[in-house]
Amino acid sequence: MDGNSISLKIIRNTVFNIAGRSWSVLVSLVLTPYILHRIGMERFGIWALAGSLTGYFSLLDFGVGASFVKYIAEFNARNEHEKVNQLVNSGWILYSILGILIMAAALFLVRPLFVFFKVPSRLFNEAVFVFLLGTLSFTIANALSPFAAIQGGLQRMDISNKIAMAVSIPSIIGTVFFLKAGYGLPGLMINNTIILLIGSIINLIAAFKILPGLRINPFLSDWRMMKKMFRYGIRVYITRLEGILTYRTDALLIAYFLNIRLVGLYQLGSTIVEKARELPLLFVSAVVPAASEIEAKKDKERLRELYVRGTKYVSIAGMPLLTFVFFAANLIMTAWMSEAHAESVLVIRMLAPCYLINILTGVSFSMILGMGKPEILTKISIFQAIANLLLSVVLVVKVGFAGVVIATLISLTLSSLWFMAIFHRQIEYPLLGFIKKVFIVPLSASLFCGGILFVFNRGIAKISISSGRPFSLALLISEAVVFICFYAAIILRSGYLDSYDKNIIKKRVFVIYGK
Repeated sequence: MDGNSISLKIIRNTVFNIAGRSWSVLVSLVLTPYILHRIGMERFGIWALAGSLTGYFSLLDFGVGASFVKYIAEFNARNEHEKVNQLVNSGWILYSILGILIMAAALFLVRPLFVFFKVPSRLFNEAVFVFLLGTLSFTIANALSPFAAIQGGLQRMDISNKIAMAVSIPSIIGTVFFLKAGYGLPGLMINNTIILLIGSIINLIAAFKILPGLRINPFLSDWRMMKKMFRYGIRVYITRLEGILTYRTDALLIAYFLNIRLVGLYQLGSTIVEKARELPLLFVSAVVPAASEIEAKKDKERLRELYVRGTKYVSIAGMPLLTFVFFAANLIMTAWMSEAHAESVLVIRMLAPCYLINILTGVSFSMILGMGKPEILTKISIFQAIANLLLSVVLVVKVGFAGVVIATLISLTLSSLWFMAIFHRQIEYPLLGFIKKVFIVPLSASLFCGGILFVFNRGIAKISISSGRPFSLALLISEAVVFICFYAAIILRSGYLDSYDKNIIKKRVFVIYGK
């Protein structure tokens, strides 16, 4: 497959990723105020705590999950379809066994865990129910995940996003129904479980559609294939552990050292930044199989081009988005929740800079995985995990609520910068030259527009806060439109987009409209 074809695949996948994720973000942002209104801040904190705890179960596969997309892409590129069958069947057998062990552990640990995290006694039974049902749905969906990985391995993110958008409709209806009927937090989890299972089944059906030779047969599982997945996965495992410790530990520490209500406030702030972080990284999900395909062909020059172009597109989208979120944090919270919770605003402004640095390493991170060299990430991941955990424990005691956010800011920023330096040595690409070429223009444009936004919001702060949610929402939308227009004008006049970029965009428009 030629480079142009790979580029078009990446663009197609990115467009559908953006559409799917944008819809998901919109749904989440619209539903969250309704959910919070119905269940209250304490129960919302339990919801966040249960999600963080469930996330730790994903570590029990020892990184095997990271191998599916990579090896499916490689085997398909070499037309080794029987190996795809061996991989997928080995995966669901392994995850099914793992799921039984996870449920047993959850049943044994659930009550001691919630005692440890000081869940109020009046909410204890609800918390137990939510955690156990969430764990059950996780194990079932996880067992079927190797089939869903086929869409990624075959670079058909258009299908996975269409499915996600389709099942979101009954999810919205179910959420409103269960909460309006008074089922509260348990009803919310029941609805999520139903939707998760429906989505998993549809993904299973889709896998057979796009890969006709696919078979479900436990006898096709192969111990050698499992060993291959483990050898790759164990190198990724430490990196995943670091991610869990970085992004899911804050809620646990806040619950233990402070209280469950502050977990809810932290979740509100982190949700805004995480949603903003997700959108620029949508390109990255298309990079992993593409990098695997290019690496299989030993085309180093195409790898370097993929890195530069990929990071360029992530930068042009991520920098203005997170800059806007930083400067408009108060207005965002007022427009979203009708109240600018001080704790949530603090979380937004502290996480936005470090998440920005983090997304700028997203392409290089994914390329390392796609190239089959996750060991490069290991020492950095160990450093980040230890630094974040130690700093979080120390600072939450000394500083309180802000301490866990400061710890994330420091550890994530340092590790991201360190990884970038190492990666550039590996690909023999000058770091300073890369920064000038890729980062300076979108960063300068973002800060210029952000500065104007900051001055304007300072001038009307009292008016926007006192005028209520509708005015704040209208003002937020207006500011976003103006911000984007100014930013786009600067980018277009700067020459940042070359002829290749413009040509790719035109081709993508033609693909979208069938021309």
